[in-house]
Amino acid sequence: APARSATEVSPLAIVVALVAVNLAGKAGDAFAALLVESRPLTLLALNANDAHMALTAGHTPFAPYVIVSLLRRLLEDPLYYHLGATRFASAVRVLDRTSPGILRKIEASKPWFERFSVLAVILEPGAVVCLLAGWSKMRAATFWSVNVFGTLARVLLVRRIGVRVAEWSAFAKASKFAQANRRVIAVTGFAIATAAAVSVLRGLKKAYAAENARSSRKHLRRRESFR
Repeated sequence: APARSATEVSPLAIVVALVAVNLAGKAGDAFAALLVESRPLTLLALNANDAHMALTAGHTPFAPYVIVSLLRRLLEDPLYYHLGATRFASAVRVLDRTSPGILRKIEASKPWFERFSVLAVILEPGAVVCLLAGWSKMRAATFWSVNVFGTLARVLLVRRIGVRVAEWSAFAKASKFAQANRRVIAVTGFAIATAAAVSVLRGLKKAYAAENARSSRKHLRRRESFR
């Protein structure tokens, strides 16, 4: 087997990086009630999902809001794309152990992705879509251009909706309630996020052991074939 070059990144290392980003997102979910008013950009840096973007839109300056949200939402995409292009099968095995069900989603998505790949990247550039973009050999320039365009459009749309919603009296009442009970909400969110993080880390440990065992079996078979 050819030796790995000095510049080649292990797929497991990329998965570890993705897990770290995932854990940061869970931390954002856990402390959202504490950060949404006082540290909105910190919250967006941890997890710029649609809910957090909408909740912070009304009191966050436009330029930093767009920059932080855009960069955070794009952070994982090239890693998934690279794994899809270079180590699709092994990456899917590892990710399915850290996020059970992803293999089933990918297999179900393959037929329609081949027909609507560009539209999929524009509308929903998540883990499954970015893996499939790499797997399908979509050109990097195409992937980046449609991904950035679609993500920026989504950030601007959610901000517009969030600014409008912030003006509603019902939203103001809900926000006031959340602030009054932010510690209870934060403790509850922290407990849920911690449980989810433990599950992810256990899955990563199992994936690491499984990939090591798989690699050892391959190595043993190669040695036996040379005897």
